[in-house]
Amino acid sequence: MYHDIDAQVVYNETFDNYTTGNLGTDPSGAVPGQGGWYTEMFQTVNNNYATITAEANKGKVLTLASAATAPYKCHLLVKRSDMATFIDQRSAGNNVLKFEIDYFTGAQHGKGSSSAHQEIGLYYDPTKLSNNDALIKILFQSTTGAITVQCKDQTKRVYLDNNPNNLPNHQVFFPFNTWVTFIVYLDYNNKKAYFETPYFNTVAVADFLTSSSSTNFIEDFKPSQLRFIFSSDVNTAQVFNKYDNIKITALKNVPPEVLSTNTFLSEKFNLFPNPATNIVNITNNEHMRVKEVEIYDTAGKLIGTQTFDQTQIQLNISALNSGTYLLHLKTSEGIAVKKLVKN
Repeated sequence: MYHDIDAQVVYNETFDNYTTGNLGTDPSGAVPGQGGWYTEMFQTVNNNYATITAEANKGKVLTLASAATAPYKCHLLVKRSDMATFIDQRSAGNNVLKFEIDYFTGAQHGKGSSSAHQEIGLYYDPTKLSNNDALIKILFQSTTGAITVQCKDQTKRVYLDNNPNNLPNHQVFFPFNTWVTFIVYLDYNNKKAYFETPYFNTVAVADFLTSSSSTNFIEDFKPSQLRFIFSSDVNTAQVFNKYDNIKITALKNVPPEVLSTNTFLSEKFNLFPNPATNIVNITNNEHMRVKEVEIYDTAGKLIGTQTFDQTQIQLNISALNSGTYLLHLKTSEGIAVKKLVKN
């Protein structure tokens, strides 16, 4: 197992030190409540629906709920806008941010796909907060249990279970009334986002900040606001989601075991010879075209990139030092990761 001695936990929230009851004091979102959290209620204007509650086996958690009486409708925002101060505590060079959160999916509810929108988001500009200002968003549809994830300037859909053939509408589903964990690595060094999902035992990879010409990504796109959105138009009962164990860790590199976990596409590719000295052949039986091959060392550092547009690749590795590397094979179906040993 990989252990980064330079890893720094810069933000850690378990809610266990909070007082049970209302999180906020001002439902207009102007005055902070417990822990520096702001609460903003749009339909039911009181703070009774963003609360700290006791949860079996977890201690205290944040609970966001709909109205307690009919018609039970609710739309609320809970946020912290001081995240940049925590990110600034990291050591120089720790430009990979690992974001973790436990999330309780709650009961199925809502009349339509857009009426039960729940969001976990990290934003880099607290003055704008449009969809384009989100570094990452995790979206849960309480009507269907579908989960989608987005990151800044991604170029394709991200499949948390690494299966682009999911139907309907290529969606990934989670069970209701279940605690799940989301882990995201934002790699500012290499412009990649890694979505680790223990529920599927997978890591999905996406492009990150691809449209920016910044020369200092982590300063220009530093997480500033963490926010949760809860909404429901259900008319029959009070419903809720819960949140716990929020953590942001600053790392120098994405851990090697994360880089090598993207197994869905990887199983479709063959490398030979392996170990190799000068040339390694990369083939697959499904005629997938490889657009680009990125070569990483086992510490997660990008060593080199070679561009192709072929189904069969001959990769020249003669300039590499002896050792173990991870090849990221970029295809139209996603990124496959294969381990290569150089003699």
